[in-house]
Amino acid sequence: KILRIAAQETMDEELIDLVDWRKVAEKTALLRPIELKLVPVALEGSAFRSKFLDTDELMSYCGWFATFSGVVPKWFRKTKIVKKISRMLVDHLGLTLTKEDLQNVVDLMEPYGQISNGIELLTPPLDWTRETKLPHAVWAAGRGLIALLLPNFDTVDNLWLEPCAWEGIGCTKITKAEKEGSMSGNPESRSYLEKKLVFCFGSYVAAQLLLPFGEENLLSSSEIKQAQEIATRMVLQYGWGPDDSPAIYYSSNAAAAMSMGNNHEYEMATKVEKVYDLAYYKAKEMLQKNRKVLEKVVEELLEYEILTGKDLERLMDSNGGIREKEPFFLSKVDYQEPFSSSFLDNGSTSGTPFLNAAT
Repeated sequence: KILRIAAQETMDEELIDLVDWRKVAEKTALLRPIELKLVPVALEGSAFRSKFLDTDELMSYCGWFATFSGVVPKWFRKTKIVKKISRMLVDHLGLTLTKEDLQNVVDLMEPYGQISNGIELLTPPLDWTRETKLPHAVWAAGRGLIALLLPNFDTVDNLWLEPCAWEGIGCTKITKAEKEGSMSGNPESRSYLEKKLVFCFGSYVAAQLLLPFGEENLLSSSEIKQAQEIATRMVLQYGWGPDDSPAIYYSSNAAAAMSMGNNHEYEMATKVEKVYDLAYYKAKEMLQKNRKVLEKVVEELLEYEILTGKDLERLMDSNGGIREKEPFFLSKVDYQEPFSSSFLDNGSTSGTPFLNAAT
C-alpha cells in the first residue's frame, strides 16, 4: 500500500499498473516506510536507463519544454490533443516503457547490495580460458559455500560467471536474512555479526586452498576491509570483544575521540585483532572440512558458469558436506595468539581494561 501511494505521487499514471507491486514489496521488505517512498521513482528511472536515446535531440526538446512550461496553462495540458501529441513525442524519442521493461527492472532490483561482483574489468579478455576463469570461480564458490555452511545465515540464490561482462566475471547473489535484528537496539545481533565476519573470509580462504602456490586473489580485498570494519565495530562500539567486557559510551558523531591512555588503546587493538583472527580461523576450519564440496562447486561453476541454491544443496549432500550448528560462537574456535600482541607484555594493566580505565 505504501508503494502504491508513493507511485501515485511520483510515477506516470500509465505505468503504475504495469508493475508487480507484490513482488517489489517482497524484495524491499527490510526498508523503512520513508525509504519505500523512493522505490517507485527509482524503478521508473532504472527502466528509462535501459533505453538508447539520441542525447542531442532529447536535450533540444528539453530546452523547449523548459522555455514554454511556464506559459502553457495546466488545463490545456490535460486536453486530448495535447496528450495525444505527448504520446507521439514519447514514441518518437524512444521513451515508451512496456510491461516487460518494468518487469525486467523488478527482477534485477536488489536494494540491499545482494549482488556482488568480484572485480571491475575495464578491458575483458576476448577468450576466457579455464585458467582465466579459475580465480573468479574460486572467489564466487568461497562466498557461496561458506554462506551455505553458516547456520541461520543469508540465503544463497545464485553464483555465476559472466565471461563477456565489463563489470566482474565472478558474481554472487546472496539475500540478507530478514530476522536478524537485535532486541537491544543494535542494527544486527551479535550472532549475525559474528557469522558475517566469518563470511567475509570465505573467498580469501578458498583462494588459499585452491589457487596455485604463490598466486594472490585480489578479488577478496574489499571483503577483508569489511571484516576489519566489523571487528572494530564489535569491540569498540558494542563491547562484543573476546572476553565480553562492557563497552564504554560510544557516539559516532562525537566532536573528539575519547582517549584512555596508550595501554588501553593497545588492549583494544589486540581485542579487535583477536576477533578478526578468530573469524579467519573459523572460516579456514569450515572450508578445510568441506574442501571436497568446495572443489566440486568450483568445477561445476567452470563448466556450467551458473549454479543455483538448489545446485549447491545437491553438491553438499552428494559430497558429504558438514554444516555448522547453533549456537554459533567465535569464542569456541581454537585460537593461536598472534606475535604482534607481544608488545603488551611490558606495562600493560591487569584485569578488565574498561574497569581500569573507569577507575
